[in-house]
Amino acid sequence: MANSYLTKIFPSDGDRRTMTISFWIKRSSLGASDNLFGSGQGSVNSFCRFETNSRLKIFDYNGQAGQWILESTREFLDTTSWYHIHYILDSSQATAADRVQLYVNGVRETDFQTPTYPNQDTDFNWNSAAQSWAIGAKIYGGTTDSFFNGHLAHFHFVDGTASAPTVFGETDSTTGEWKAILNPSVTYGSNGFFLKFENAGALGTDSSGNSNTFTVNGDLKQSISTPSNLFAKFNYLHNGIGQQNIISKAGTQIDHATDTYTGKITAATLGMNKGKWYWETKYSTTGGYLSVGFARNGCDDLTQNMRGNHQLGDDSDGNGNSWAFRAGNSAGQIVKILRHNNSDAVADMGVTPAVNDIIQCWLDLDNGKAWWGINGTVMDSGSGVGVPNTGANPHFTFTVGDEFYIPAVSLYGFNGAVQCQVNFGEGRFGTTAVSSGVADTGGNGTFEYDPLGFYSICTKNIKDYG
Repeated sequence: MANSYLTKIFPSDGDRRTMTISFWIKRSSLGASDNLFGSGQGSVNSFCRFETNSRLKIFDYNGQAGQWILESTREFLDTTSWYHIHYILDSSQATAADRVQLYVNGVRETDFQTPTYPNQDTDFNWNSAAQSWAIGAKIYGGTTDSFFNGHLAHFHFVDGTASAPTVFGETDSTTGEWKAILNPSVTYGSNGFFLKFENAGALGTDSSGNSNTFTVNGDLKQSISTPSNLFAKFNYLHNGIGQQNIISKAGTQIDHATDTYTGKITAATLGMNKGKWYWETKYSTTGGYLSVGFARNGCDDLTQNMRGNHQLGDDSDGNGNSWAFRAGNSAGQIVKILRHNNSDAVADMGVTPAVNDIIQCWLDLDNGKAWWGINGTVMDSGSGVGVPNTGANPHFTFTVGDEFYIPAVSLYGFNGAVQCQVNFGEGRFGTTAVSSGVADTGGNGTFEYDPLGFYSICTKNIKDYG
């Protein structure tokens, strides 16, 4: 949602002493102030955000007085999973600590940084007609900024009721995980709303029955990655140091903003140990080498490569734990090779990717095979054009053990900044939607080109086919 947000001004006050705010989020960055929602008018402001230290903070600020603050001691550092954040604001409570309650994934948080609670029967700034609501940003002195970078789902505001988190979430009887109740039974009150974000053309639509629809600002995009079906993205914990592998666009874009002959590997957030998987990587800006492939987990080499000066396929311990197609089209540095175990498996694949070409990867973990293609055409393996759906002419064969295999890329800069964008099935590269819209075999992902019977990388497919 970076640089995008939702806004609304309500025509009249609601219940300013009792309310519930409940929503799901998945973070896509750390180290910056991330505002989840807020309201403001002049010097009267209320914010909920992640601080730069990743602690969750909510506060109500009324000019120079009446401030209350609740900031978690816990740091929210997971960028791979969804959190269910649930606030109960009820100033009628006799016990101060019960006037602002925070639940995360159904469990109440009780450890805070020197909390200051509102006085009993205080009117909160939220739910005042004088306040402008912002979701995905903050409003201060008429300015909207400090945008949230990540995903939001099922945002509820209940006017006049202190609703328990079990109204909106429940424990899965099979997995034990906290999951969303998709259609909760709720009386929202006059200013209440329920934003499902299910209509890509009208993301501010209110589904509570109150018609409290929000205005969309900026280039807000719908994602099909949800708390019930999570798609892979680049792992923010592999964000590079010194302008190497800077991850953005909700984990779908990497910029290697250096040309100092250095490289870094970044892996996806999901790994598999069986099944057939497909993904696409756009060579969006050249200036060095882009290696697209996968790495085997459960070994020291993967960790070393993630942190060291390496490229995918260049295994420092000689165990051969990563496989890649390496592309480079800078003058005098044309590269189109298969790379494994620190050597060239195929020195010339015959196709030189250009800017905005899409590199395809098929990974068959049932039979230990992998193929690569460019713009819808599978490349020749040296013994014939690869045919992933029949298993013929693989570019690599390998023995699948108990380890997990993780999609990965490496960018190596030497002639300017290199950039790539990935589509694990969400149907876009960065913020640009694919033009073809080809569904995967399970019907859970969308690609530019035909996956040829393979699956997008998401939790539902991994559960069903992995």
